Amino acid sequence: MKIKTHVEESLGANPAEAAFDPADSVAMGVPRWLASGRGQVFRALVHREYRLLFLAFLINQTGFWVAHLSIQGLTVAISHNDPLHIGMVFFSLFLPAFALAPLAGVAADRFDRKRIVVVCYVAVIALALALSALTHGGRMTMPWLFGLTFLLGSAFAFSGPANMAIAANSVPREDLSSAVSLQSALNNLTRVVGPMLAGPLVASGRFDVAFGLYAIAAGAAGILVARIRLTPWEPAAEEDLGILGRIASGFAHARERHPALPALAMTAMLSLFGASHVTVLSIYAQDRLGDVNWFPWIVSAIGAGALAGALVIGGRRPRLASAARNTVAYGVLLAGFGFSATPALAIGLEALIGFFYFAVMTELQTLIQGIVDESMRGRVMSLFQVCWAGLIPFGSLGMGAAAGALGVGATLVLSGIACAACGVWMALRANAYAAAPRGATSA
Repeated sequence: MKIKTHVEESLGANPAEAAFDPADSVAMGVPRWLASGRGQVFRALVHREYRLLFLAFLINQTGFWVAHLSIQGLTVAISHNDPLHIGMVFFSLFLPAFALAPLAGVAADRFDRKRIVVVCYVAVIALALALSALTHGGRMTMPWLFGLTFLLGSAFAFSGPANMAIAANSVPREDLSSAVSLQSALNNLTRVVGPMLAGPLVASGRFDVAFGLYAIAAGAAGILVARIRLTPWEPAAEEDLGILGRIASGFAHARERHPALPALAMTAMLSLFGASHVTVLSIYAQDRLGDVNWFPWIVSAIGAGALAGALVIGGRRPRLASAARNTVAYGVLLAGFGFSATPALAIGLEALIGFFYFAVMTELQTLIQGIVDESMRGRVMSLFQVCWAGLIPFGSLGMGAAAGALGVGATLVLSGIACAACGVWMALRANAYAAAPRGATSA
């Protein structure tokens, strides 16, 4: 059944392959600087619905990073910076992305995507207020923290595929790359701003205030998303498939749309051995730099570099080969970070690590978003969420255990080697993957 969306109402070329014509854009009323190669990354902001989503994402993600850093700081305070407990908190926060994302993808392809996101915001508000109340009353324990972070992760898991689909639905197809890149860039801008706002609260132990601010931010974001007007669409008729059948059909669709599966595999490898290193940054700051207070600065450096990475990639044609080369650079830098022992070098390396990590992730997400059908978008992007966030809990546990057994420096070096090896392998295979047939595009 035909699904009527902004994406399909546009000119119809694959954004990963479509030629960009500045003259056409100027004729359509797009400001000339946005139609230029330099301004192309910002083109999605021309559209009202995307601007509302962009603002909602800005407010919510800023609050999220304030809360996220506070959860880490609270864990350090309660567990006395125990690596295993820190890994377990990350595990409980990100495990739902692995376990629940496939169901969330089915829901995003069958029900109102905007309503799913708003309901998840309401859940986040309630959970943030619970975290604030328990922390303020001095009743927070590790079991309570595990339980609440698991529920918080469940809300994130269910909103993820719907959120990514809404971003694609809120712009014409030719602006999809801009929408994905800006969302990634914004995520990383908030990785800088959030820790800066959270720093004084974490240093003073006012975790309750941080969680309260997150509840307010989630409420404001929910109101903005509720105001978005998306073109009505009708899900494809799949009554005979059932839930498991729909999940399987999403995987089958990704397998048909080359190179979606290799892109998902690279995402999984980079998250398992790369992104999970954030778990041990507080331990790294204490053991390698001699002061745990360097931890917020390191996190901010990642965000600054990642913001630049997302903006540099924005507007470019996504390619598996360039993502693979950037993965190699990421792995080499991560291994170097494991060897470093001075704050200036560590912060500089983490900025570069952030740059290459989000350059890769932005390119891979744009590539996948551009080659899937609208009726399968939620399910395929749920696979992306599983590979991106869903494997972080397993990597976090592994990182925490390895740091305790081998030391944090050796753990980071080995992780960097694994990421670089993955990038080399994918770079060697990229041409073969790109030459594989994509499969027919459904109407």
